[in-house]
Amino acid sequence: MFKERLMYVKGKLVPWEEATVHLMSHSFCRGSAIFEVMKLHKTDKGRAIFRLDAHLSRLARTASLLGMDLPTDDEGFTQAIFQTIRGNEVENGYVKLICYYGNVAVKVMPNQESMDVCVAVVDPEKDLEGEEATSGETNLVITFCKTRKLHPETIPIEAKAAANYLNGMLSRIEARERGADVGIMLDTQGFVAEGSTESIFMVKDGILYTPSEGTVLKSISRKSVLELAPALGIETIEKRISPEFLMEADEIFLSSTGGRVQPVRKIDDRDLPVVPGPVSKRLMEAFEAIYQDKEPRFSHWLFYVR
Repeated sequence: MFKERLMYVKGKLVPWEEATVHLMSHSFCRGSAIFEVMKLHKTDKGRAIFRLDAHLSRLARTASLLGMDLPTDDEGFTQAIFQTIRGNEVENGYVKLICYYGNVAVKVMPNQESMDVCVAVVDPEKDLEGEEATSGETNLVITFCKTRKLHPETIPIEAKAAANYLNGMLSRIEARERGADVGIMLDTQGFVAEGSTESIFMVKDGILYTPSEGTVLKSISRKSVLELAPALGIETIEKRISPEFLMEADEIFLSSTGGRVQPVRKIDDRDLPVVPGPVSKRLMEAFEAIYQDKEPRFSHWLFYVR
């Protein structure tokens, strides 16, 4: 199905096969591409992107942290995204926005001032064919892995850059070798950080906990959970979480753009008592209402395609 898609590349829609860069481009060889992945939802009012403004703000933050010049502003990115959605028959799926250095470059520094931009729209059921096995699944099995989260003094870990995701890939490989769905990385001081590409939450005695900022990606999904939970009357605490405390959880769930809220049924050799637990279930139901624009308090999280 990918061959039927159109992609936005350098200001125009082109067939999927023509959306290419040279193998010696800087972003291919050096991992310097930066990106955002957004969820596209079909609602009774039309197609809407979840928290588009937050994603574009994070893209700008990533560029700033890495000393990059973006090729356009928020309105320019918005129009590129909407144009790509209109050009493809996708109602529920993902929008991936990538800014990259497309010029051939051998040295470590890119040889172009402003980045190129491309946008892809993907229907996971028709296009991905099970590539992301954990996307949208519940009852996950997770495991602590030896791969540690990058230290914030080595590279800006809140930057959503292609090179950073080798870290998550290694943890996912390790998890699958051990028969789990997702590997949980600790930070370099031994505290819980996050999953391969997921934020992690735990519930103990009705209180929702998640690792504090500083050693984790500033995930839009994480941000949304932390804003939604208090509105539901759920007490929320951000703190450094030890592996031992996580093992005592009444509930654990992961959160990501694709996975939303994904309850965990087992961590290493411990089965969770109830899956999904009551807090996880309330959040799952609340997010589903928001995605369908049936929760007025959070209708501003949806950006309808113009």
